[in-house]
Amino acid sequence: MKKKFISFLGIVFAITICLAPSASAAIQASLYLSSYDAYIWPEGSGNIAIYFDVEGTGTMDEIGVLSIRLQQCPAGSSTWTTVQTYSHNDYSNLLAYNNYTYGSSVSYSGTAGYSYRAYITVWAGKNGSGDSREILTSTVVAK
Repeated sequence: MKKKFISFLGIVFAITICLAPSASAAIQASLYLSSYDAYIWPEGSGNIAIYFDVEGTGTMDEIGVLSIRLQQCPAGSSTWTTVQTYSHNDYSNLLAYNNYTYGSSVSYSGTAGYSYRAYITVWAGKNGSGDSREILTSTVVAK
C-alpha cells in the first residue's frame, strides 16, 4: 500500500511540473532587454555571417548590438585571435532607433578550414539609461 501511495505522489508531482508554466518563460533579461540571440554561420568560400536579434521590453530609444568581436582559430590550434571588431559607431546596421525589436547581420571574408566564434554585446536603452549583455556564439568552421 505504501508503494502505491508513493507512486501516486510521484505521478501527481510529474503532472504538476508538466502543467506549471515554465519558470524561464517568466524571467526577463533586464528592465530593457526582453530576449536576445546571436549565431554565426559559414556561408562558403571562407565567408562567415554573424546574425543577431534583440528584443526590448517595449519601444526602446536604441536597440541592437554595440559591438561584435570576431575570433578565429586555425585548424589544429587552440589559440583564438580577434580578427575583426564591428562597432555601432562604424556599422550603422548594428543599432536601430525607436524600435521594440531589431535584428541584422555582418559578414566576414575568412579562411576555409578555420574555426570562428563571436562575442556580441547586445544593448537596449531608453531615456538615457539602458542595459547590455555579452554573449558568445557557438563555434563554426568556415567552408
